[in-house]
Amino acid sequence: MCRLLAHVSPTPATTQDVIGDASCVEWQRLGRLHTDGWGTAWLDGDQVRRYRDAALGLDNPDLTDALVDTPSRARLTHLRLATEGLATRVANTHPFRVGEIVLAQNGSVTPISRLRAKVTDAELARVGGETDTAMVFALILRRHEAGEPLFDAVSATVAELRREFPAAALNLLVLSPNELIATHANEGAPVPHDLFEESGLGDDLPADHADHYYQLSWRRSEDGAIAVTSSGLTGAGWNRMAPETAVRIDLETLEVSRRELHEHAAQPVA
Repeated sequence: MCRLLAHVSPTPATTQDVIGDASCVEWQRLGRLHTDGWGTAWLDGDQVRRYRDAALGLDNPDLTDALVDTPSRARLTHLRLATEGLATRVANTHPFRVGEIVLAQNGSVTPISRLRAKVTDAELARVGGETDTAMVFALILRRHEAGEPLFDAVSATVAELRREFPAAALNLLVLSPNELIATHANEGAPVPHDLFEESGLGDDLPADHADHYYQLSWRRSEDGAIAVTSSGLTGAGWNRMAPETAVRIDLETLEVSRRELHEHAAQPVA
């Protein structure tokens, strides 16, 4: 269970440029609950770069730099709240990367043993780590490398897993040199109230976490820049992403494509 934030823009911009200083500060403060590391990936020319840190993101100057000092046409950032039993170490920290594709998740897929049975040892080793997210990424890559466009591979994998694991939360951000993909798939997923209680935050629990923890929201700026975030930010201009949907943003044109996941005809890839 984690926090997601991404932006795309017509020219290189920082996340702060797109969502504002106050929202950047507010998002980094989500690290008071999501304490198990952070990571970011961004477009550098035509290449995707990545940085991960298993340390606390709250007040971390490297995370602040990623949000406010390093412009890019596309960036995603992740704060981790580790699923129980999965170690807090760099190899398990999002975003995961294979080649020029990176992926970060908010949510979980259980039982993880059943998900693990769907992925080969070689596929998981290639992604790295031992998390359910790494396994989901491996399944997406299997489809993509079999010839499916990345948006199709992401949508089909999420649709298939939601049918097999109806209580799964599969909010994903996927970045490549050509596109940013977001999926909002979590109906029926239990909100981790026990983790909220254990945090001891009380009235300082971030906004919307008790009722809308898995909500994804988006907004578009006047210059065409688009931001996507999970719950925790306040302020005007945010629109809730429809449940059980996926969107693709073309990084060249900023054109947005949307599809409903339950209508996606997902056939398993052997």
